[in-house]
Amino acid sequence: MRTAEKILWILGIAGFLLGAIGLVQRASSGHVAAGYGTYVPWGLWVAMYAMLVGMAAGAFLLAAVTYGFGIRSLVPVARPALLVSLASFAGGMLAIWLDLGHPLRAWKLMLNTGFSSVMGWMAWFYLAYIVVLGLLVWRTAVLGEKQTGIVRGLGLVGIPLALALGGGEGALFGVLGARPFWHSGLTPVMFILEGLLSGAALVTFVVVVLQLVEERTGQLMGRIVLGLLALFIVFEWAEVSIGYYASIPAYAESLRLVLFGEYAWVFWGVHLGLGVAVPLVFLLVAARSKGMVALAAALIAVTALTTKLNLVIPGLAVPEFEGLRDAYTGPGLSFQYFPTTMEWLVGLWIAAVAGLVFLATYRIAGKLAARPEARGEPAGTRASDKLALQG
Repeated sequence: MRTAEKILWILGIAGFLLGAIGLVQRASSGHVAAGYGTYVPWGLWVAMYAMLVGMAAGAFLLAAVTYGFGIRSLVPVARPALLVSLASFAGGMLAIWLDLGHPLRAWKLMLNTGFSSVMGWMAWFYLAYIVVLGLLVWRTAVLGEKQTGIVRGLGLVGIPLALALGGGEGALFGVLGARPFWHSGLTPVMFILEGLLSGAALVTFVVVVLQLVEERTGQLMGRIVLGLLALFIVFEWAEVSIGYYASIPAYAESLRLVLFGEYAWVFWGVHLGLGVAVPLVFLLVAARSKGMVALAAALIAVTALTTKLNLVIPGLAVPEFEGLRDAYTGPGLSFQYFPTTMEWLVGLWIAAVAGLVFLATYRIAGKLAARPEARGEPAGTRASDKLALQG
């Protein structure tokens, strides 16, 4: 086990144990200790859910395109990308499950689906995604690549599925006409782009830090992340500048909270500073440095949460009609929101679980892929000492 992997295991276990304190509080007191309420019913966990599922779709799309179109230069990246997608999706589902008022009733969404509901369709997209992802992991990591026709077919099927998964997440927000800050045809597109950027960045960090690819492949992933980051900058500029210039009252008020509100530092400092400007400089100036590429990718992946926080919270923190803020007063009847310590601890626990899922599946898949039969070698042949997850 490499030093980097040991460090990741230590960080994952430490986050799991520390975050479990918040999980116990969530289980014992329900939502009482959370900072959200009647007017702002969604908070940190919904933002994490949207981020992690989008990240899962982005990583899955990277692998699906690689296998579907036979991009040999990215094959070493595709296997870890599948595991990143699986771990991110597990974390996203855990986040939204813990946010539910009655988590044990979540199964009803599958059996009592309303097919006029975007959320109902998303439940079935999740199921299809898990099936295709599971088959791809099985074929590539467990059985090897002996049946490349099946792998390619699954990759081609996975491309529209990944787009539906990421775009569908955006549609959950975009179709809500009562929330002008969310209601836009661009919202699903931004979800796909943000998910692809953060997913590719996380995969890049993993393969570079764990040394799963050659140096030139790591540099190629750095260029891919750079291209996606540039595209994201263009789309975000279009979205923010047009919304600001149009000054439609209901939309402009939410945008004002993002740009100049109490937590404007999240947008300017964390998102634009650490999540866009710094990685952009690293990827342009030090593209040949593995350390700089990994650091830039890590910053993009970690700060991806801010894009969802700056979507979810400001869209809810503006009263739906004038006077609502003062019409009623009482516990939970506030448009102010900031995550409590319990929410942050549970969020840490969710992130730790996702990380541990990746590390565990990486270990298992590595051992299975190293078997002679999985590598297409005669039974009894000693497996190569090459990296188990390298294509």
